[in-house]
Formats: sequence, structure tokens, C-alpha cells
Amino acid sequence: MEDEGPLLSIGELARRAGFPVRTIRFWSDAGVLPPATRAGGGRRLYDAACVARLELVVTLRELGLGLADVRRVLDGQVSIAEVAAVHLEALDAQIRALRLHRAVLAVVVRRAAGKEEMTLIKKAGQDVGS
Repeated sequence: MEDEGPLLSIGELARRAGFPVRTIRFWSDAGVLPPATRAGGGRRLYDAACVARLELVVTLRELGLGLADVRRVLDGQVSIAEVAAVHLEALDAQIRALRLHRAVLAVVVRRAAGKEEMTLIKKAGQDVGS
């Protein structure tokens, strides 16, 4: 560990990464970003490998992965491609739903729907959701 650079406190790591300390602590407690070591009094210290791991965690979170999936990827239980495929399917379903909502709204705008038409559209939406 001598040539890996200095050990960072949780505050230093948070500042460098641009996250609140409580987020780093939460990820650490969740096992996603364990500290490299602990100093006196139990202070968490992070090395360069932890910084690289944090960057991967951030990237995975930005892609929409939950902490459970992030942990599975980091632990080697599943590949990033496998998790991405599941999330891609979920996004495709959301896109289809959004397109349907958009189509309904476009009809309403084009027809300048009155109160009676809005009541029918609302009822149709409730029937679909049931």
C-alpha cells in the first residue's frame, strides 16, 4: 500500500468525489464501498483502489442500478452486461408506456377536448388501470 498514494478520510473522499459524507458512509455500511482500513477510533480510511471502486459505483448508480445490483456486480455474481440487459428491458417497457400516454395527450390537445371528453378519457384510463 506504500506506493498507492495517501489514505483518505471519509471527508476527503467525499469532497474529492463530490458526494455528502453520509452517502459515502451509507455505501460503506451497505458493503458497496468498504474502507481499506480503519484508523484509531474506528475512522474509515480509503485508498486508491477505493477511489476507483467509488467511481464504478457512481457510474452504475447513474445507469439506474440499485445498490443490490451494484453489490452483485462488484462481488462478481453477475456481469454488468447481464444487469444492463434487465434494465434495458425495463426502460423499453417504460418507453412504451410513455408513448401511450403521449398519444392520449396528443389526441386531447388536437381535439381540444371538452369536459365530457375528458370524463370519458379519465374513465377509460381507470378501466385500463384496473
